Amino acid sequence: MASRTYRAEAIVLRAVDLGEADRILVLFTRRFGKVHVVAKGIRRATSRMAGHAEPLTHATYQLARGRELDVLTGAEARAIYPSLRDDLVRIAAGWYVAELADRFTVERGPAAPLFDLLETALRHLDAGHPPALVCRWFDLHVLDRAGFRPEVADCVVCRDRLEERENAWSAVAGGAVCAGCASHAGGPALSVRALKSFRYLLAHDFASASLLRVDERLALELERHLRLFVQHVLDREVTAARLIDEIRALPPRPAPIVAS
Repeated sequence: MASRTYRAEAIVLRAVDLGEADRILVLFTRRFGKVHVVAKGIRRATSRMAGHAEPLTHATYQLARGRELDVLTGAEARAIYPSLRDDLVRIAAGWYVAELADRFTVERGPAAPLFDLLETALRHLDAGHPPALVCRWFDLHVLDRAGFRPEVADCVVCRDRLEERENAWSAVAGGAVCAGCASHAGGPALSVRALKSFRYLLAHDFASASLLRVDERLALELERHLRLFVQHVLDREVTAARLIDEIRALPPRPAPIVAS
């Protein structure tokens, strides 16, 4: 007979309040994929596990199999990403990659490679790497792992090798479109720098991808193209992307006054 309890390394993707004191957690586990569990009494002030039930927490969870939902019975923290949580831009980026992990997985489906991608993204956000670069690297690799790798080598229309010149981008067609086919396929312009960046990010792990130098103009172009692509694949907008836009639109914080 299988044991009623089991342990799972997991990252909390999201949490939903249930009743007066409980919470349903969506755990993204390395071994079992995405799992919904109930954390009973977790919202009470006396709960010792409250800190382990927050989104983007990485822990080893003790779970008991239930009739409908498994039940959280214990937790041991592995990473809480304090630097990420202290910065509005970084926490929004964390929510973004977590939302994509949620959207691109099914309940209890095999997901170890994607778990590793998510853990890598959160760890490097916490380490201070540019959030936009982390998100674009994650976009490309989660699309690749899910079977939706954008085409950046050959034209998606005529299949000719793409030249290093201004081309076009078509989320509907599946990637880059050569200059000759752009007038028929439509889509926004794709700069040479963006094309090279996509190729580089797809070909490397984040340790190497972090060496890529991306200025604000290039970052916005990469974000615009991949947002179109992800939205087309999911057939819905990524909620956290709107939050990132709202944060970007906030006025800059005034510099602190230093007493003379």
